[in-house]
Amino acid sequence: MGVPSGRGADLKTNPMMTQQNEPVAGTISGIKPVLIVGGGPTGLTAALELSRFGIPVRIIDKLPAPSATSRALAIQARTLELLAQRGLTEEMLLIGNRAIAASLYGSGKRLGKIQLTQIPSRYNYILLLSQAETERILREKLESQGVLVERSTELIAFSQAESSTEPGTRAGVKAILRHSDGALEELDAAFMISAEGAHSTIRRTLNLAFKGKSLKQSYVLADLYLDGEIPENELSIFLADDGLLAVFPMGDRRFRMIATDPEQRVSEDSEPTLEELQRIYDADAFLPARLRDKVWSSRFRINSRMLHTLRERYIFFGGDAAHIHSPAGGQGMNTGIQDMIDLGWKLALVLQGKASPELLNTYEEERLPVIRQVVARTETATDVANSESPLVHQLITHIAPLLLNQSFIQQIGTGLISEITANYRGSALSQSYRTGGDLRAGDRVPDLNVLVVGADGQPHRAPLHTLLDPSGLTLLVAGGEPNPSPPVWQESLKPWHRLLTTQYIRSAEPEINDAFSRFFGSGQSLLLVRPDSYLGFVSGENQFSALVDWLKRWFPPTGG
Repeated sequence: MGVPSGRGADLKTNPMMTQQNEPVAGTISGIKPVLIVGGGPTGLTAALELSRFGIPVRIIDKLPAPSATSRALAIQARTLELLAQRGLTEEMLLIGNRAIAASLYGSGKRLGKIQLTQIPSRYNYILLLSQAETERILREKLESQGVLVERSTELIAFSQAESSTEPGTRAGVKAILRHSDGALEELDAAFMISAEGAHSTIRRTLNLAFKGKSLKQSYVLADLYLDGEIPENELSIFLADDGLLAVFPMGDRRFRMIATDPEQRVSEDSEPTLEELQRIYDADAFLPARLRDKVWSSRFRINSRMLHTLRERYIFFGGDAAHIHSPAGGQGMNTGIQDMIDLGWKLALVLQGKASPELLNTYEEERLPVIRQVVARTETATDVANSESPLVHQLITHIAPLLLNQSFIQQIGTGLISEITANYRGSALSQSYRTGGDLRAGDRVPDLNVLVVGADGQPHRAPLHTLLDPSGLTLLVAGGEPNPSPPVWQESLKPWHRLLTTQYIRSAEPEINDAFSRFFGSGQSLLLVRPDSYLGFVSGENQFSALVDWLKRWFPPTGG
């Protein structure tokens, strides 16, 4: 690891401190900090997850202040579910704008509408909120947990060390940070997370292939106000002969506009003017509107690339540092946040000694297939929408109304857009036995209303997601009578009593009996839920010993 000479060559060592030089409250002593490079949504989520488990973190960003303008806008249902369990969604809902449908227009008419209200979630819409606001909410929550983003701080060198018998040598990452005053700091970290964005220094330093392609189209992007017939509760997408135009409502007549640049300018330095944006709108959209009060605008090209590994020994990658793709479907920021939700609890429990280090291998195993699917879908959607072929446009014009009138197409489409249907069934962490229900290990837990046995021994109605522990494991005993578990079960689960909560659930009301039985089966079933509300183990009650074996493998009792 080389250290630059010149200004700031004095090396200092700074333990895990806030900017007020006070130790972060609630952190576990004896654990080296995790260094998070990048203070955007991905990095902030990583820091939030780790710090709420008591893991010391340092989160740095080379920019002096958060960006006031950003391209990410849509927050999907699955992301809202995960953030709700962490106390973050309520404020987002107060200030964001909900889109309940997405309308596709072409040939001077509406071709069809995707009803987002069919998303199988309490958040059956797309929440449109500026990334700057999303970052603010994440950042303020992080500050309430005692962690500040260290601004104007840059990672300039790092090395990884394996544990050895040499005195003073410890496994992990040694990093050199440069602060705003030029002073250098040597940091000894347990792990490092690259959340730096598309131009990741860590990824390039490690010479990891970032494979993909650059799409040929150039786009204009703007936040502005719009007076006209564009609805404020729908996404409006117009197919034109030379590309597409999409208009997303942010509330109070403010809209995000994305359009294929008819002039295909390659320079990203020149902002499109309001007059230019109006010409593009008038040419592509047949719903009359007057554009005004441009807040900001830019030009960009789409690069579609991804890493084919998310881990390099003690370094993990997530968000744009690991995958960039078309903004079609509004998946980018959501995928990065969900990367860190997946990684955060695993890394925290391993560092606490409550989980096997093998658990960390499942981060890459679970997230890479999801990322591949997102990249492939967004590339296909972008290629079709930007096609200049008259035949393709004719096919879309004739086929779209037929497809979008099919309920199963609506279900598939809303499931993909919302990321509700993403699963980890292929993970080594997922173990399933037949229960008679549709749920398998690796699936997201559906958020039904259920009856749960309370402290008073009486059943109470509750949303299922509110019963799940985002900081530990939750064993759902579904179906049957809400009797206490057999004594042999209680004795067998004692080694995990600080990590595992048991909830007895059954159908809450007659009208959802069919849905409950479809998911959980008609008999009694055992479902072990991870902190990210995905299932790790699913079986009937007769496979209780297999559940204990699963716990022993991934969460060895000697580590608790």
